[in-house]
Amino acid sequence: MSALSSQTVELVGFFLEKSSIRRIIHTEEMRNSFSIITIAITTSCLLGDVDLQPLRQYEAGSNSTGVFAADFDLDGDVDVAVSNRVSSSVSILMNTGNGLFLGPYDYDTGEVPRYVDGADFNEDGYVDLCTPDYVGDTTTVLLNNGEGEFSITHQEPLFTPAFLWVDDLDLDGHADILNLHWDENADPPSQSPAIFTPMYGNGDGTFDIGPSSFIGEQPRCGACKDLNGDGIFDVVSANYRSKTLSILFGKGNRTFAEETVIELKGSPRYIALEDVDGNETIDIVLVDKSNNLLLVLKNDGLGVFKQSSSESTSNIPHSISMGDMNDDGFIDAMVTHVGSSNQKLYFNDGTGDFSTIQSVQMISGPAEVKLHDVNDDGELDILTANVNTNALGLSVIIQGSCEGPDCNNNGIADACETNDCNVNGLPDDCDIAFGFSVDINGNGIPDECDLDCNGNLIPDSYEIEIGFMTDCNGNGIPDDCDWDVLGDCDGDGLFDGCEEDANADYVPDDCQCPADLNDNLVVDVDDLLIIIAAWGTDIGHHESAPEDLDNDGEVGVDDLLILIQLWGECPEDATIHAEGACCLEFFCITSTEIGCHIRNGTYLGDDLECAGELCSTP
Repeated sequence: MSALSSQTVELVGFFLEKSSIRRIIHTEEMRNSFSIITIAITTSCLLGDVDLQPLRQYEAGSNSTGVFAADFDLDGDVDVAVSNRVSSSVSILMNTGNGLFLGPYDYDTGEVPRYVDGADFNEDGYVDLCTPDYVGDTTTVLLNNGEGEFSITHQEPLFTPAFLWVDDLDLDGHADILNLHWDENADPPSQSPAIFTPMYGNGDGTFDIGPSSFIGEQPRCGACKDLNGDGIFDVVSANYRSKTLSILFGKGNRTFAEETVIELKGSPRYIALEDVDGNETIDIVLVDKSNNLLLVLKNDGLGVFKQSSSESTSNIPHSISMGDMNDDGFIDAMVTHVGSSNQKLYFNDGTGDFSTIQSVQMISGPAEVKLHDVNDDGELDILTANVNTNALGLSVIIQGSCEGPDCNNNGIADACETNDCNVNGLPDDCDIAFGFSVDINGNGIPDECDLDCNGNLIPDSYEIEIGFMTDCNGNGIPDDCDWDVLGDCDGDGLFDGCEEDANADYVPDDCQCPADLNDNLVVDVDDLLIIIAAWGTDIGHHESAPEDLDNDGEVGVDDLLILIQLWGECPEDATIHAEGACCLEFFCITSTEIGCHIRNGTYLGDDLECAGELCSTP
C-alpha cells in the first residue's frame, strides 16, 4: 500500500491531464455501459520500426465486419462505430479521451449490415451513419441527434448491397452514399454483373438516386478519386467473382463512361486509392484473397494501370487501410486477415515498394481495418472489426511505447495494463487501492465491473451471499433479476417462479387445484367423470388439456391417481385462474397472469384474445 500511495500525486496529475478522471462516474447508466476489455496478445513488434501497445478488445454486437471512426459527440475525441452482421446493428464505442472506449451503445439497422460509414448528411454539425444491409436489401441512413445517439431516418431499397462508402462524388459540397449491389433482374444475380448506384446528398439528410452503372460480379469493395487528372472523381470497384477491377471514369454532371475492366489473376477483396510513389497520380493498392497477395497497380497519369509489385500476405486477407504509420512522409499499408492471427503492416519506401513488413498479432478474425489517431498523440492507431466472435467486436492497437506511471510497480506502464475493466486508464488494483473504486466482496474487481443485474451497486454474488436478495432457484442471479414481477401467490416468501409446479402449467401447485376440472374448488365425482370421459385420449403436450394431470401427453391411470390424491377441498390458497393474452417479446400466447409473469411476459388482461398485432413485431 505504501508503494502505491507514493505515486498517488503523480498518477492523479497524469490522469487529469488525460481527462479520464471525469469518466469515473458511478451512475446506473454509466455503470451498465462499461466495456469488458480482453488483451489477447501483447506485442511490441520488433520486425518493423513502429512501437505498438497491447491489443485491447471491446464488446460490440455479434459478428462485426465494418468499422468507422469519427467524433460523434463533438468532445474532440475520435469515437468508433462497428457494424454487426448477426445482431443487425451498429455499436457505438465512445472515446474516454485517451484512446480507451466506453460502450457499446447499440442501434438497429437493416438486416445484416456488412459495413458502416458516415458523414454529416443533414449538415447540422454532427456525423451521421449509413450501412449496406446485405440481407435486408436496403441502405440504411441513421442520423445523429448531437449526443452520439442514432436513429433510422431513411432506408433505400437496393438488392443485396455488398459495400458502400461515403464521399462527395459530384463535388457539390454535400456528402454522397455510394453503393455496390447485385442486379435483382439478372439470372442468377450472384453470377451476373453487379451495379453501382450513387445516392447524391442534398445537404438536408435527403438523397437523389443517381443513374446506375454495371460493374463486375460480386463486388466486395469500392472507392473513388480522380484517376486521370481531369478534376472529376472516378469510381473503382473490386469484383470478387469475376476477378476484375471495374473503373467508371466520371464525365461530369453525375454521368460516367462505360465500365473499363482490369483483369486480375486472383479475387480482389479490398482496395485503396492513394499516390504511393509521390508522382501526384492515384495508384491502386489491393488485397487478393484467393492468392494471399498485396498488389500495387501504378497509374501512368491518364488512368491506365499496370501491376508494379506484389507481396505475400497471411491467410485470407480481408481489408486494407493506408496511412503514414512511421512518420517518414510515405503512405504505408495495414492489411488484416480473417484467416490468420498474423496481421501485416507494409512500409512504403517512397517508390511504392512495400517489401518491409511488420507482423502485428491480433485474434478473433479482424475484418475491416481503419487507421486513426484515437489518443490524440499525432500517431495513427489500428482499429478493426472482428467477425469471428459474438462479443468482442472491436480491436484497438494504439501506436507508441508503454511509458508513464506504474501505479502498482509491476514493471508495466499503466497505459499498457490489461486489467482495466472500467476503461479509465488505471489498473483495477490501483483503482481499488486509491479509493477510486470499491471492492465490497474483495475479489479484486471494482464493483462497477462486477455483475450487478439490478443496478444497485452491489455485485450479484455478494448480494446473494449476505442475504440482501434471495436466489431461490440457485442460478447465481438475484431473484429480482430473474423475474420482472416478483409474485408470491401463497404468501410463503418463495417467489412463484421457484414454487412446485408438478403439471408444468406455470402456476404454483399451492395456488391452484389442478384436479379441479370444473372450477368449483373441490375435487369430487364430477372431476372423476371428466377424467373418465377423456380416458385414453392422446392429448399431446398442450396447456389447454387439463385432464392430462401429469403432463405426459395422454389421460390414463397416472392422472386418475393424482386426482384421488387431491380428492376433497382444494388448498386454502387455491383460486380459479383466468386466462388472457400474454406478450412474450414479439409474440402472443394465452396464459394465466401468474404464468405470464413467470415467463417474464406482459399480461394484457383476462379473457383478452391474441389477435392481429396485439404484441409488437420485430
